[in-house]
Amino acid sequence: MSEELLPEYSEKFLEHQDLELQWIESIRQRVEELLDKDPGLLFSHLYRLDVEESIITHILKHESPEHLSEAISREILKRQKSRMISRKNNPQNLILDADF
Repeated sequence: MSEELLPEYSEKFLEHQDLELQWIESIRQRVEELLDKDPGLLFSHLYRLDVEESIITHILKHESPEHLSEAISREILKRQKSRMISRKNNPQNLILDADF
């Protein structure tokens, strides 16, 4: 049932390469914008998205400036996919009562 209500949890969505490239590009644009205008807000978002600090530190130390936003974007998407898989494998009871 969760796949009907939440199609982003389906295996097709998680494995669709074209969708992944579109997501990475969208995320990359926002990451680039925040790197330029408000890096503090970017790091706040990364914390809230639960991207590991050690991974971000590694990216900051080892990626060239022109690849920085791409590397961060890939880590964000990787973390979000991991969360989707976890939610799919450990479903919570959905409240389907319209009056709730």
